[in-house]
Amino acid sequence: MDDKAQDLELQVPQKKPLRLSKKFTFSIALLYAILVYTSAAINRTIHSAPNTEDHYELSKSIILGALETNDAGEWSKDYSRDLQLGGTNLAMVNYTLDKFQEFGLQDTFVDVYTSYMSYPLENGLHLLKNHSVIYTPKLVEDTLDEDPTSNYTVPAFLGYAANGNVTAQYVYCNYGSHEDFQKLENLGVDLKGKIAIIRYGKIFRGLKVKFAQDHGMAAVLLYTDTYDDGEIIEQNGYKAYPNGPARNPSSIQRGSAQFLSYTPGDPTTPGYAIKPGEKKERQFPYKTTPTIPALPISYREVQPILAKLKGHGPKIEGWTGLVDDFDYSIGPNPKFTLNLYNKQEFNITNIYNIVGKIKGKDDSKFILIGNHHDSWTPSAGDPHSGSATILEIVRAFGELSKIGWIPNVSIIFASWDAEEYGLIGSTEYAEYYSNKLKKECIAYLNTDVASIGPILTLSSSPLLNDLLLETAKELKYPNSTKSLYEHFISYQGKINTLGSGSDYTVFLDHLGIPSVDLGFSSDVKKSPIYQYHSIYDSYNWMKKYGDPGFVYHNLLSKYMSLIILHLVEEPILRLRTHDYATALSSYFESLEIPHDWKSKKCHNNLRNLIKKVKSQLESLELKTLENDANLEKLAELHENWDKLSYWQRIKLHFKTKAANTILAYFERHFLDNEGLNEREWYKHFVYASGRYTGYKGQELPALAEAIEDNNKTDFEKKLLVFSKILKNLNNMTIL
Repeated sequence: MDDKAQDLELQVPQKKPLRLSKKFTFSIALLYAILVYTSAAINRTIHSAPNTEDHYELSKSIILGALETNDAGEWSKDYSRDLQLGGTNLAMVNYTLDKFQEFGLQDTFVDVYTSYMSYPLENGLHLLKNHSVIYTPKLVEDTLDEDPTSNYTVPAFLGYAANGNVTAQYVYCNYGSHEDFQKLENLGVDLKGKIAIIRYGKIFRGLKVKFAQDHGMAAVLLYTDTYDDGEIIEQNGYKAYPNGPARNPSSIQRGSAQFLSYTPGDPTTPGYAIKPGEKKERQFPYKTTPTIPALPISYREVQPILAKLKGHGPKIEGWTGLVDDFDYSIGPNPKFTLNLYNKQEFNITNIYNIVGKIKGKDDSKFILIGNHHDSWTPSAGDPHSGSATILEIVRAFGELSKIGWIPNVSIIFASWDAEEYGLIGSTEYAEYYSNKLKKECIAYLNTDVASIGPILTLSSSPLLNDLLLETAKELKYPNSTKSLYEHFISYQGKINTLGSGSDYTVFLDHLGIPSVDLGFSSDVKKSPIYQYHSIYDSYNWMKKYGDPGFVYHNLLSKYMSLIILHLVEEPILRLRTHDYATALSSYFESLEIPHDWKSKKCHNNLRNLIKKVKSQLESLELKTLENDANLEKLAELHENWDKLSYWQRIKLHFKTKAANTILAYFERHFLDNEGLNEREWYKHFVYASGRYTGYKGQELPALAEAIEDNNKTDFEKKLLVFSKILKNLNNMTIL
């Protein structure tokens, strides 16, 4: 290079080097990695055939083959050999953990929370005349030679019932429902300071105590009236357990006195959970637990007490039963008083859930299957028919996993603690992992009392109705030419809505996760009486009367296993939306909206809003019918995967992903963060535990309760919320 050229070159302006921020450089690298990973994932997807009907049939044959060996009786005997009050009996916690591991579940662990609990110390009940004790009933069941576990001394108590020693006159309050107390109030019956004697049935026991407390009563005594046992009673010639199928006269129903329909879970941590070592504030428990004492008693032991009310006080039409020498007068009899004494230990204690997993191809999505392991007594029915069933399902899937089977999404199995006290284990788990569950959980399947009779009972979110019915067609009903589906249609006819009373509550009502509760229940006209929450809910009762041969345990294991298979093997999630839309229309039409709310000119806004909602519901029915049809078309394309071109497979991949996302989050659209009035924990707009029933579900609870409370303003406010939900749902399309 000559000097002139060199000088010229030196005069050329130099470009500044490009300086990229570290953040920008990382973003580019991350984007590149995502593109590479996504491309690889798509290629893996389109080059490998999805699970087809043939694949399902193979998996099904292995599952059903494994369940031809019926080990449910063995698990039932193991589980019901000992007492397992919530937060106690770590030996049985470890038993379940060991079985989960033995049958091949991965990532097994004991999930521990700290909860407010109560345990019995002392109790007493005395009938007095002129301040002298004339009768002291037994508050434990008879020990039976024929039933080995009946020798366990389990005090008659109600979880969370307050400590107290009360002496007062007593009155009969029927089922203790909200309506029953209104009738007593209308009659002018003086309830304040008295002891309520209330029969079990119709509503959750904790609400019976609450309503008595709300009316100023001093204590509650709960008993079982054999009138509610139907046909299988001693008065009809049946012998009592252990010599026959009727109720043992000394049978006592224990249970929780928590106000379940207001907030389940730990009464001191509503909406959140506390693990050991965490420093979180606890709330005062009495918003959802009683401030008065309460005890349960058998119908045999309550008879002399109720007999003293004969001829005293008014009688109400329809308030009748089968207690000997009692005419169901309300009372009181001023000559007699009751002394009721309850002492429990209240403390913060550990509770123990057991969790295990079968990892799926997509471990970021899962279905959850659960049952609880705590109980009031040995409890072969509630919950250990469910415990045995879950172990059988885990065992069967373990056999399937041995051949290298991997589900599309993960399957998580859980055994909950402290359900009996108020759904505590499941609620604390769901509250603690709420964000993960709302993001990743596709559905929750629950079985509690899995088998105490021959009648299949189903309760479900409508999204799962089609799956439940279609799967039932795949199995035979025992000793019959009918399918399980035909049996169900002939006896039950329809799938129930979910209320509360078991562990599905938090998943559906608080988190908006589609849920199912299923099991075989008693035939009220033929089946032996289930000795619910008594010492006679035993292995001996189960093998002799509840489910001889554990046939229905086995059938439920098969049925639930196939439901699970459909959910985790099919490329399109087996959730269908049209049943939901028709249910919503039915629920809305059933609301008895006061005529005067709509009739006046000043109420044009409400009239127009009602008209709009009805139109939105009609549109949703049409939209979901179309969507479900499109889902079937997508499923057909997957069945013909081998005939599709490379680009058709890519297109189907993205359509499937979009459809599954819509289906997985469909139920979440019904969550209303404000919750129900005075029951903020219940977030689901369509379903909640009945405010005055507990067990029975209430559809469109915010609207129904506004009508019940004659609150037009609140009704209109909540109807606007419903309209927005329907608008969002109508904007969703499955292509």
